[in-house]
Amino acid sequence: MENKRFNELMARYKDGSLSREEYEEFLLMIKDPGTEGALDKALDYYWKVMDSRTRRRYSDMPPKRMIVFQKNYWYGATVASVIILIGLFIFIQGKTELFNGHEMVFQTGYGEREEIVLDDGSIVTLNANSKIQWSSDWNETKLREIVLEGEAFFEVKKRDGIPFTVRTEDLAVEVLGTSFNVDNREAKTEVYLEEGEVNLKLLPKTESEQLFDEENILMKPGDQVRYIARENKIEKEEGQTMITAAAWKNNVLNFKNMKFSEVLNLLREIYGQSFECSDSKLLSTPMYLGVPYSDWDAVRQALELSLNIEFEQKASRRYVVKNQKK
Repeated sequence: MENKRFNELMARYKDGSLSREEYEEFLLMIKDPGTEGALDKALDYYWKVMDSRTRRRYSDMPPKRMIVFQKNYWYGATVASVIILIGLFIFIQGKTELFNGHEMVFQTGYGEREEIVLDDGSIVTLNANSKIQWSSDWNETKLREIVLEGEAFFEVKKRDGIPFTVRTEDLAVEVLGTSFNVDNREAKTEVYLEEGEVNLKLLPKTESEQLFDEENILMKPGDQVRYIARENKIEKEEGQTMITAAAWKNNVLNFKNMKFSEVLNLLREIYGQSFECSDSKLLSTPMYLGVPYSDWDAVRQALELSLNIEFEQKASRRYVVKNQKK
Protein backbone atom coordinates (compact mmCIF):
# COMPACT_ATOMS: atom_id res chain seq x y z
CA MET A 1 0.00 0.00 0.00
CA GLU A 2 2.85 2.37 0.87
CA ASN A 3 4.57 1.72 -2.48
CA LYS A 4 1.28 2.36 -4.27
CA ARG A 5 0.96 5.73 -2.57
CA PHE A 6 4.61 6.48 -3.37
CA ASN A 7 4.00 5.76 -7.07
CA GLU A 8 0.94 8.05 -7.03
CA LEU A 9 2.98 10.89 -5.55
CA MET A 10 5.84 10.19 -7.98
CA ALA A 11 3.44 10.58 -10.92
CA ARG A 12 2.05 13.83 -9.51
CA TYR A 13 5.60 15.04 -8.81
CA LYS A 14 6.50 14.43 -12.45
CA ASP A 15 3.62 16.49 -13.85
CA GLY A 16 4.06 19.25 -11.26
CA SER A 17 0.65 18.86 -9.62
CA LEU A 18 1.76 18.10 -6.05
CA SER A 19 0.21 20.25 -3.37
CA ARG A 20 2.41 21.58 -0.57
CA GLU A 21 1.06 18.89 1.80
CA GLU A 22 1.68 16.13 -0.76
CA TYR A 23 5.21 17.39 -1.37
CA GLU A 24 5.92 17.19 2.38
CA GLU A 25 4.52 13.64 2.38
CA PHE A 26 6.66 12.79 -0.67
CA LEU A 27 9.85 14.02 1.04
CA LEU A 28 9.10 11.92 4.11
CA MET A 29 8.47 8.82 1.98
CA ILE A 30 11.74 9.33 0.08
CA LYS A 31 13.62 9.22 3.39
CA ASP A 32 11.76 6.06 4.45
CA PRO A 33 13.86 2.91 3.76
CA GLY A 34 10.61 1.07 2.98
CA THR A 35 10.21 2.94 -0.30
CA GLU A 36 13.78 2.50 -1.54
CA GLY A 37 12.85 -0.36 -3.86
CA ALA A 38 10.04 1.60 -5.50
CA LEU A 39 12.30 4.65 -5.86
CA ASP A 40 15.09 2.64 -7.49
CA LYS A 41 12.63 1.03 -9.89
CA ALA A 42 11.18 4.36 -10.93
CA LEU A 43 14.59 6.00 -11.38
CA ASP A 44 15.87 3.03 -13.40
CA TYR A 45 12.94 3.45 -15.75
CA TYR A 46 13.34 7.19 -16.24
CA TRP A 47 17.10 6.89 -16.71
CA LYS A 48 16.58 4.37 -19.51
CA VAL A 49 14.00 6.45 -21.36
CA MET A 50 15.90 9.74 -21.00
CA ASP A 51 17.16 11.01 -24.34
CA SER A 52 20.94 11.02 -24.75
CA ARG A 53 21.18 14.83 -24.91
CA THR A 54 19.48 15.25 -21.55
CA ARG A 55 21.49 12.40 -20.06
CA ARG A 56 24.72 14.15 -21.03
CA ARG A 57 23.48 17.20 -19.09
CA TYR A 58 23.75 15.10 -15.92
CA SER A 59 26.82 13.07 -16.90
CA ASP A 60 28.73 14.28 -13.86
CA MET A 61 25.97 13.10 -11.49
CA PRO A 62 25.24 9.61 -10.19
CA PRO A 63 23.18 7.71 -12.78
CA LYS A 64 20.14 7.32 -10.60
CA ARG A 65 19.92 9.99 -7.97
CA MET A 66 21.69 12.86 -6.33
CA ILE A 67 21.40 13.87 -2.70
CA VAL A 68 21.41 17.57 -2.01
CA PHE A 69 20.92 19.56 1.16
CA GLN A 70 18.30 22.19 0.70
CA LYS A 71 16.62 24.74 2.89
CA ASN A 72 13.11 23.43 3.29
CA TYR A 73 10.84 26.44 3.81
CA TRP A 74 7.93 24.42 5.14
CA TYR A 75 9.84 22.67 7.92
CA GLY A 76 12.21 25.53 8.66
CA ALA A 77 15.14 23.13 8.92
CA THR A 78 17.79 21.63 6.69
CA VAL A 79 16.77 18.26 5.34
CA ALA A 80 18.25 15.81 2.87
CA SER A 81 15.96 15.26 -0.11
CA VAL A 82 16.35 13.17 -3.21
CA ILE A 83 16.29 15.08 -6.47
CA ILE A 84 14.60 13.05 -9.16
CA LEU A 85 16.39 13.48 -12.48
CA ILE A 86 15.20 12.41 -15.91
CA GLY A 87 13.30 15.55 -16.92
CA LEU A 88 11.47 15.88 -13.60
CA PHE A 89 11.42 18.93 -11.35
CA ILE A 90 14.65 19.77 -9.57
CA PHE A 91 14.23 21.47 -6.21
CA ILE A 92 17.47 23.25 -5.29
CA GLN A 93 17.30 26.08 -2.75
CA GLY A 94 13.73 26.80 -3.69
CA LYS A 95 14.32 26.91 -7.46
CA THR A 96 12.37 24.64 -9.79
CA GLU A 97 13.79 23.63 -13.15
CA LEU A 98 11.94 21.60 -15.75
CA PHE A 99 13.75 20.36 -18.83
CA ASN A 100 11.57 19.41 -21.79
CA GLY A 101 13.62 19.12 -24.94
CA HIS A 102 15.09 22.59 -25.54
CA GLU A 103 12.64 24.30 -23.20
CA MET A 104 13.83 25.17 -19.69
CA VAL A 105 11.55 26.49 -16.95
CA PHE A 106 12.82 28.20 -13.81
CA GLN A 107 10.39 28.97 -11.01
CA THR A 108 10.50 30.42 -7.49
CA GLY A 109 8.04 29.91 -4.66
CA TYR A 110 6.63 32.43 -2.21
CA GLY A 111 9.33 34.38 -0.39
CA GLU A 112 12.12 32.94 -2.56
CA ARG A 113 14.51 34.57 -5.00
CA GLU A 114 16.97 32.94 -7.37
CA GLU A 115 19.88 34.06 -9.54
CA ILE A 116 20.03 32.09 -12.78
CA VAL A 117 22.94 32.10 -15.22
CA LEU A 118 21.59 31.22 -18.67
CA ASP A 119 23.73 29.31 -21.14
CA ASP A 120 24.20 32.45 -23.26
CA GLY A 121 25.95 34.19 -20.34
CA SER A 122 22.98 36.38 -19.38
CA ILE A 123 21.99 36.58 -15.71
CA VAL A 124 18.39 36.56 -14.53
CA THR A 125 17.46 37.34 -10.92
CA LEU A 126 14.01 35.89 -10.38
CA ASN A 127 11.83 37.48 -7.71
CA ALA A 128 9.42 35.54 -5.50
CA ASN A 129 6.46 33.67 -7.01
CA SER A 130 7.80 34.09 -10.55
CA LYS A 131 8.57 31.91 -13.55
CA ILE A 132 10.54 32.12 -16.79
CA GLN A 133 10.67 29.86 -19.83
CA TRP A 134 13.90 29.80 -21.86
CA SER A 135 14.82 27.98 -25.08
CA SER A 136 18.36 26.60 -24.91
CA ASP A 137 18.65 26.12 -28.69
CA TRP A 138 19.12 29.89 -29.23
CA ASN A 139 22.48 29.38 -31.00
CA GLU A 140 20.72 27.34 -33.68
CA THR A 141 17.59 29.48 -34.02
CA LYS A 142 19.48 32.80 -33.61
CA LEU A 143 16.72 33.91 -31.28
CA ARG A 144 16.99 34.37 -27.52
CA GLU A 145 13.56 34.60 -25.94
CA ILE A 146 12.21 34.44 -22.39
CA VAL A 147 8.55 34.26 -21.36
CA LEU A 148 8.05 35.83 -17.94
CA GLU A 149 5.32 35.48 -15.33
CA GLY A 150 6.00 37.57 -12.23
CA GLU A 151 9.09 39.74 -11.82
CA ALA A 152 12.74 39.44 -12.82
CA PHE A 153 15.84 41.59 -13.28
CA PHE A 154 17.87 40.89 -16.43
CA GLU A 155 21.55 41.46 -17.15
CA VAL A 156 21.78 40.55 -20.82
CA LYS A 157 25.01 39.29 -22.39
CA LYS A 158 25.50 40.86 -25.79
CA ARG A 159 25.66 38.35 -28.65
CA ASP A 160 26.31 39.87 -32.09
CA GLY A 161 23.34 39.38 -34.37
CA ILE A 162 21.27 37.49 -31.77
CA PRO A 163 18.72 39.73 -30.04
CA PHE A 164 17.25 39.02 -26.62
CA THR A 165 13.50 39.35 -26.05
CA VAL A 166 11.46 39.16 -22.84
CA ARG A 167 7.76 38.54 -23.37
CA THR A 168 4.85 39.01 -20.99
CA GLU A 169 1.17 38.71 -21.79
CA ASP A 170 1.10 42.34 -22.93
CA LEU A 171 4.63 43.42 -23.87
CA ALA A 172 7.75 42.32 -25.68
CA VAL A 173 11.03 43.87 -24.47
CA GLU A 174 13.69 43.69 -27.18
CA VAL A 175 17.36 44.27 -26.28
CA LEU A 176 20.89 43.58 -27.49
CA GLY A 177 22.80 44.05 -24.25
CA THR A 178 21.53 45.86 -21.17
CA SER A 179 20.13 45.53 -17.64
CA PHE A 180 16.47 46.09 -16.82
CA ASN A 181 13.60 44.99 -14.59
CA VAL A 182 10.25 43.57 -15.73
CA ASP A 183 7.32 43.24 -13.33
CA ASN A 184 4.28 41.41 -14.68
CA ARG A 185 1.70 41.24 -11.87
CA GLU A 186 -1.81 42.45 -11.03
CA ALA A 187 -2.89 42.84 -14.69
CA LYS A 188 -0.11 45.29 -15.46
CA THR A 189 3.45 45.18 -16.76
CA GLU A 190 6.17 47.57 -15.61
CA VAL A 191 9.56 47.83 -17.29
CA TYR A 192 12.45 49.77 -15.75
CA LEU A 193 15.68 50.32 -17.68
CA GLU A 194 18.85 50.52 -15.60
CA GLU A 195 21.38 50.78 -18.44
CA GLY A 196 21.59 50.27 -22.19
CA GLU A 197 18.64 50.60 -24.54
CA VAL A 198 15.46 48.61 -25.03
CA ASN A 199 12.55 48.74 -27.41
CA LEU A 200 9.08 47.91 -26.09
CA LYS A 201 6.47 46.38 -28.34
CA LEU A 202 2.88 46.40 -27.18
CA LEU A 203 1.30 43.09 -28.10
CA PRO A 204 -2.28 43.20 -29.44
CA LYS A 205 -4.75 40.67 -28.04
CA THR A 206 -5.94 39.86 -31.55
CA GLU A 207 -4.35 40.27 -34.95
CA SER A 208 -6.81 43.07 -35.86
CA GLU A 209 -6.40 45.04 -32.63
CA GLN A 210 -4.37 48.23 -32.67
CA LEU A 211 -3.48 49.34 -29.16
CA PHE A 212 -1.70 52.61 -29.77
CA ASP A 213 -0.60 54.83 -32.63
CA GLU A 214 2.98 54.12 -31.57
CA GLU A 215 3.52 50.38 -31.48
CA ASN A 216 7.12 50.70 -30.27
CA ILE A 217 8.49 52.63 -27.30
CA LEU A 218 12.21 53.32 -27.15
CA MET A 219 13.48 53.51 -23.56
CA LYS A 220 16.60 55.17 -22.20
CA PRO A 221 18.27 54.56 -18.79
CA GLY A 222 16.10 55.75 -15.91
CA ASP A 223 12.84 55.31 -17.82
CA GLN A 224 10.00 53.28 -16.37
CA VAL A 225 7.04 52.29 -18.56
CA ARG A 226 3.84 50.90 -17.09
CA TYR A 227 1.11 49.26 -19.16
CA ILE A 228 -2.21 48.75 -17.34
CA ALA A 229 -4.14 46.10 -19.23
CA ARG A 230 -7.53 46.70 -17.59
CA GLU A 231 -7.52 50.34 -18.64
CA ASN A 232 -5.58 49.83 -21.86
CA LYS A 233 -3.36 52.67 -20.64
CA ILE A 234 0.35 53.30 -20.81
CA GLU A 235 2.35 55.54 -18.45
CA LYS A 236 5.97 56.61 -18.65
CA GLU A 237 8.21 58.10 -15.95
CA GLU A 238 11.76 59.38 -16.33
CA GLY A 239 14.60 59.74 -13.85
CA GLN A 240 13.83 56.55 -11.92
CA THR A 241 16.46 54.54 -10.01
CA MET A 242 16.87 51.00 -8.70
CA ILE A 243 15.56 52.18 -5.32
CA THR A 244 12.36 53.63 -6.78
CA ALA A 245 11.72 51.05 -9.50
CA ALA A 246 13.48 47.76 -8.59
CA ALA A 247 14.52 48.00 -4.95
CA TRP A 248 13.93 44.27 -4.37
CA LYS A 249 17.09 43.57 -6.40
CA ASN A 250 19.01 45.45 -3.66
CA ASN A 251 17.23 43.54 -0.86
CA VAL A 252 14.71 46.27 -0.09
CA LEU A 253 10.92 46.24 -0.25
CA ASN A 254 10.09 49.80 -1.22
CA PHE A 255 6.53 50.83 -0.36
CA LYS A 256 6.92 54.51 -1.21
CA ASN A 257 4.16 56.17 -3.23
CA MET A 258 1.83 53.24 -2.57
CA LYS A 259 -1.44 52.97 -0.70
CA PHE A 260 -1.58 50.38 2.07
CA SER A 261 -4.11 48.40 0.00
CA GLU A 262 -1.47 48.16 -2.77
CA VAL A 263 1.11 47.05 -0.22
CA LEU A 264 -1.16 44.17 0.84
CA ASN A 265 -1.57 43.13 -2.80
CA LEU A 266 2.21 43.09 -3.22
CA LEU A 267 2.64 41.02 -0.04
CA ARG A 268 0.11 38.51 -1.38
CA GLU A 269 2.16 38.12 -4.56
CA ILE A 270 5.54 37.79 -2.84
CA TYR A 271 4.71 35.78 0.27
CA GLY A 272 1.48 33.99 -0.60
CA GLN A 273 -0.42 35.38 2.40
CA SER A 274 -4.05 36.53 2.35
CA PHE A 275 -5.32 39.57 4.23
CA GLU A 276 -8.60 40.98 5.49
CA CYS A 277 -8.82 44.66 6.37
CA SER A 278 -12.10 46.48 6.96
CA ASP A 279 -10.51 49.79 7.91
CA SER A 280 -10.97 51.94 4.80
CA LYS A 281 -8.85 54.74 6.27
CA LEU A 282 -5.97 52.35 6.84
CA LEU A 283 -6.31 50.88 3.34
CA SER A 284 -6.09 54.32 1.76
CA THR A 285 -3.11 55.42 3.88
CA PRO A 286 -0.18 56.52 1.67
CA MET A 287 3.07 54.67 2.34
CA TYR A 288 6.57 56.15 2.55
CA LEU A 289 8.44 53.16 3.87
CA GLY A 290 11.20 50.75 2.92
CA VAL A 291 11.93 47.53 4.82
CA PRO A 292 14.60 44.86 4.32
CA TYR A 293 13.57 42.09 1.92
CA SER A 294 13.41 39.10 4.24
CA ASP A 295 11.10 36.24 5.21
CA TRP A 296 7.46 36.95 5.89
CA ASP A 297 7.72 37.03 9.69
CA ALA A 298 10.51 39.64 9.62
CA VAL A 299 8.62 41.83 7.11
CA ARG A 300 5.40 41.49 9.13
CA GLN A 301 7.13 42.62 12.33
CA ALA A 302 8.78 45.57 10.56
CA LEU A 303 5.41 46.74 9.21
CA GLU A 304 3.70 46.31 12.57
CA LEU A 305 6.32 48.41 14.36
CA SER A 306 6.51 51.08 11.65
CA LEU A 307 2.75 51.55 11.12
CA ASN A 308 1.47 50.66 14.60
CA ILE A 309 -0.72 47.93 13.15
CA GLU A 310 -1.31 44.27 13.91
CA PHE A 311 -1.42 41.24 11.60
CA GLU A 312 -3.66 38.90 13.59
CA GLN A 313 -3.28 35.36 12.27
CA LYS A 314 -6.59 33.55 11.81
CA ALA A 315 -5.40 30.50 9.88
CA SER A 316 -2.39 29.31 7.96
CA ARG A 317 -1.43 32.15 5.59
CA ARG A 318 -4.53 34.21 6.52
CA TYR A 319 -4.40 37.42 8.55
CA VAL A 320 -6.74 40.15 9.74
CA VAL A 321 -5.05 43.56 9.62
CA LYS A 322 -6.05 46.29 12.06
CA ASN A 323 -4.67 49.29 13.91
CA GLN A 324 -3.06 48.67 17.28
CA LYS A 325 -5.11 49.83 20.23
CA LYS A 326 -3.65 52.95 21.79
